[in-house]
Amino acid sequence: MPFGLTWRGARLYLVDGLSFLGCLVAVNQGMGFRMNARLALFAVMFSVGVAGAGDWPQFRGPNASGVSDEKGLPTTWGPTENVKWKIETPGRSVASPVVFGKKVFVTSSSGVRNDRLHVQCIDADTGKLLWHRQLAATGNTGHHPKSSMAAPSPCVNAEGVYCLFATADLVAYDLDGNLKWYRSLAEDYPNIANQVGMASSPVLYKDFLIVPMDTAGDSFLAAVDTTYGKNVWKIDRPKDINWVTPTLRVVGKVAELIFATPKETIAYTVTDGKKSWSVAGESGGIPTAVTSGEKVLLPSRGNLVCLQPGEQGAMKELWKSQKLSPGNASPLVYDGKVYSVGRAGTLLAANMSDGKELWSERVSKGKGTFWASPIAGDGKIYTFDDAGICTVLKAGDTARVLATNDLKEEIMGTPALANGCIYIRTVSGVYCISEKK
Repeated sequence: MPFGLTWRGARLYLVDGLSFLGCLVAVNQGMGFRMNARLALFAVMFSVGVAGAGDWPQFRGPNASGVSDEKGLPTTWGPTENVKWKIETPGRSVASPVVFGKKVFVTSSSGVRNDRLHVQCIDADTGKLLWHRQLAATGNTGHHPKSSMAAPSPCVNAEGVYCLFATADLVAYDLDGNLKWYRSLAEDYPNIANQVGMASSPVLYKDFLIVPMDTAGDSFLAAVDTTYGKNVWKIDRPKDINWVTPTLRVVGKVAELIFATPKETIAYTVTDGKKSWSVAGESGGIPTAVTSGEKVLLPSRGNLVCLQPGEQGAMKELWKSQKLSPGNASPLVYDGKVYSVGRAGTLLAANMSDGKELWSERVSKGKGTFWASPIAGDGKIYTFDDAGICTVLKAGDTARVLATNDLKEEIMGTPALANGCIYIRTVSGVYCISEKK
């Protein structure tokens, strides 16, 4: 079992039987550490690359859009129908799976105190477990009964998979499971505090891993170097609980992070963390903003607000809709339409251009609430409630339900679309759904 001890002021961690010394590394402004060249027992050579068009590399997939270019995606399934493979995981998870090439990555937590943290790599075609790594939690494990320490979704690129847990443990492995680096943010920032559990997911942009850490104590947004795990920049954030995942928006040569707060939404420049623009209005919470070109769809004050660039880089309101206000699930933009699941379990569709409602369809069937966000591909919209029911609808100007599928297992994380399949992370396992034989 992984453990920690102190040796000459160093923290010694044991991960899957392999120990490393966190103190014999360079420290950046009192936090973070990288591997010393002489101790690079875990250093790996890797090829430089980015996520391919068919990958699902982070929360809500490419550009956090929830949209895939995959064709031939399945429409119907059940506990045994069109299940290509299924595996059980060692603990509970409410995070999303991520996919890079033919590898699926998932996280989970287990143990009486939820202090056993797991990262698994699964063969995307066969369901074979390729590797499994474990580490001991160093931060608080308190959380809501519906959640887990595996609440933030991992993200992945050609250099590795990056996993942030609700305990504020942050770890990076290469795609073969070799440790790149590890950080205990709870030790770097002892006042991190969120008694109901953290859930904001990290975001990748080139060599930056964006780490959101909005808490009631130490609260910040940081860009971490993906090679060594040290801070590139770090900015203070309001001391308040927040579960929003930052949204990446690239306009020309400028990349921005859109991040909601309880009082305003702020866009930060990715390269240096400086404030780019902001809009007032309560918008913090759970649903994440979505971009469509230069436009931004922002859940705010019980509305869904569409922003577009105005003068001197400021954002101005194009339209807003109370009906389109999402519950816990983030909105979706697909083929010029906006789709949003409200708290009543109804999917609403509207024109992206003006927010005009086109249709609504109840998708909860009265059996569950929605924590997973809607996703789209192959001309279909997929909505998943926490009871395990997925309603598949045809995307377009009119409501048309294609199928209602029930896995009869709790689903909290947003599924992934890749390799012509749907990878569904239930709280206790992973399904690969495919109609291909």
